[in-house]
Amino acid sequence: MSQSRLLRLLKQRQYQPFNPRTTVLCALVVGASTMTFAQVATIPAGVPLRVQIDHRYPMKTGTHLEGHLIAPVYLVDHQVIPVNTHVSGTIAATHSVSKGTRTDALLNGDFTPLATPEVQFDHLVLPNGNVTEIATHAVQRDASVVRMRSPGKRPSIKDQVTEQIKQRKQDTLDTVTKPGKADRVRRFLYAQLPYHPQVIWSGTQYDADLTQPLFIPQQDAPMPLPLQPLGDEPPTGIIEARLTQDLGSGTVRQGASVNAVLTRPLLDPTQKEIVLPEGTHLTGSVLQAKPARWFARNGKLRFAFRSIELPAGFEEQTTEHAVHGLMTAAEAAPGQGVSVDSEGGAKAGSDKNKYLAPLALGVLAAASMDGDEASDVFKNGVVSNGFGLVARVVTMAASNRGLAQGFAYFALSKSIYKRWIAKGHEVTFPKNTRLEVELAKR
Repeated sequence: MSQSRLLRLLKQRQYQPFNPRTTVLCALVVGASTMTFAQVATIPAGVPLRVQIDHRYPMKTGTHLEGHLIAPVYLVDHQVIPVNTHVSGTIAATHSVSKGTRTDALLNGDFTPLATPEVQFDHLVLPNGNVTEIATHAVQRDASVVRMRSPGKRPSIKDQVTEQIKQRKQDTLDTVTKPGKADRVRRFLYAQLPYHPQVIWSGTQYDADLTQPLFIPQQDAPMPLPLQPLGDEPPTGIIEARLTQDLGSGTVRQGASVNAVLTRPLLDPTQKEIVLPEGTHLTGSVLQAKPARWFARNGKLRFAFRSIELPAGFEEQTTEHAVHGLMTAAEAAPGQGVSVDSEGGAKAGSDKNKYLAPLALGVLAAASMDGDEASDVFKNGVVSNGFGLVARVVTMAASNRGLAQGFAYFALSKSIYKRWIAKGHEVTFPKNTRLEVELAKR
């Protein structure tokens, strides 16, 4: 790496000396084989910190929150903030949920005036142990990673029902065996109550975008790795990136632009040269966008990346380089059932209980027709499923078979409408969604 490039990196984006004398010293010793000096790594505004909450907290304005990073932060060619870095913040305010969310809660017997918290993370423990103030805008995320599935025969309805039963058993087992079972049990009980406290649960995750640059002092910072020249052949390899925009099958159209940024560098096999630095910008376009439709027809979304642009501080920053990048994995909300195919397309899946839930509720509804009037208080409580604890208490107290039948058929109708008649799931990738992209020659 030339002296001019190193000094440009020092002055611009990645490394900022403490004072001008340090800059002069760096320039004087740049040709040395080894050197040690104090630097400040500057993380620019807009970079998100992925935070997970450590405990359960009441959803009240002013509540202090503790959490930790579950994803490292990179600059150019090395990590500057590791996983498990401690972060703290507060609940700045609470806001009412959308009308759709409120209506869905009411139909499930939940009369709590639901709210969503506005969280601000304001302190971070630096790698050297010092605590520094940060300014962020946090957005809650609810997603798990889905990877490209292998092509194969589509499972039959019988196979899907069998898989749903097995999954139900596993979910029940996980509730009592995996760590955090106290919170899971509490959440289940809250879901049955007509009115319950509102909390931020342990394990809740947020993307906290920095609204101001974050300066991190570094002692004995590693020398910047040299950039491998980009030749005529496009770069290849698996890269990790994040979207810089919201993307959804119901909102975008074919041909719309797609933008992302590398979250960690792509190094050569020797790990001694940078192929693509962190911060490299990816540009692509939407190849297919199909919104969800009625009768549970789900949305589809396919996009590809076609060019890259290196970040500021590199000689090639003004030049775009052609690439061929397809998504191989992405974060997606669990309720969408998103799958990624071999061509990088994302498709929302059917409800995992599409067959099992209506079948089970149908059996309960049929059971409500048997027996004498008010002969079985316990059975009335069982068949009156679908409206939380309210339905069970009311039907058992009233000991009225007609009332139990009404709740049973209400639950069955709601399940059929939701899973078979209403619009299907959209494929939605919010801003800062993490992607795994494979760069190939073609």
